[in-house]
Amino acid sequence: MNVLHALDQRERPETPLVLAIGFFDGVHLGHQRVIGLCRDKAREIGAQSWVMTFDPHPLHVVQPSAAPLLLTGLPAKVELLADLGVDGCLVMPFTPEFAEWSPEAFLEHLVHGAPGLREIVIGENWRFGRKASGDVQRLKDLAARHGFQVTVANPVRHGGHAVSSSRVREAVARGQLDEAARMLGRPHAVRGTVVKGAQRGRRLGFPTANLDLTGFALPPPGIYAARVRLDNRKYGGAVYLPAPPHGAPSGLLEVHLLDFSGDVYERELTVSLCAHLRDDNRRFTDEADLIRQIGEDIRAIRQVLETQS
Repeated sequence: MNVLHALDQRERPETPLVLAIGFFDGVHLGHQRVIGLCRDKAREIGAQSWVMTFDPHPLHVVQPSAAPLLLTGLPAKVELLADLGVDGCLVMPFTPEFAEWSPEAFLEHLVHGAPGLREIVIGENWRFGRKASGDVQRLKDLAARHGFQVTVANPVRHGGHAVSSSRVREAVARGQLDEAARMLGRPHAVRGTVVKGAQRGRRLGFPTANLDLTGFALPPPGIYAARVRLDNRKYGGAVYLPAPPHGAPSGLLEVHLLDFSGDVYERELTVSLCAHLRDDNRRFTDEADLIRQIGEDIRAIRQVLETQS
């Protein structure tokens, strides 16, 4: 899949194009419907299917205090989009200047940069332009002037309500990983580069890889079963999300890779959180007591992962 950061970078911009637009945080089942519709419509008319997304999240620019914790960073999002079979992804830099564009200016930019544009596919709540002043009807009106169509995908519903990134974040924050997975279509996963920690786990005989995931959606403190991807190989993982009384910074995730030995410092891991094992509320009398508990946790995690395989 081609990844570009400006419309004018696209080869042969006059090539027929169907474009799905949205931030697509998490690439949940609702997003997958939008993007799948874009892909299918492009195939019907012999066009290319592209996704337009934005970086960073618009609220990080226009209202930082209200910006949400992210379900997926940009590299993970692009990978998920590629898995959906589209031809390309356009990552638009969301700058303060871009935030001031009117809906009309945004459409003019699209039409000028992609003269082959035939159709835009969006979700029913997508908004665009300065202060989110453009809605679905305004997009349809503007599209009619420029000679292309707009298709609005029906929402995917779960539990009687439309699936949304906000609902997935809420489920993750409550530790309802099964609920989040049902809306995502897969377990909630986080990705990060391993940073140096206090190496306490190594001293106890259970070395951990430490990820600083500040700014990303994580479940409550506790012990979790996980699957970990490292260099396209997968391992079982015992995840520890420490509670604040331990002095850990917010956003720290520690994971012990099962049946692995080696150095992972500064390497990238993707951690799929599969199940909650226990809360982080037990206090230990000594290190031997802690080591025994870690061993029990790992045995329990192996059983959980075996049942889910």
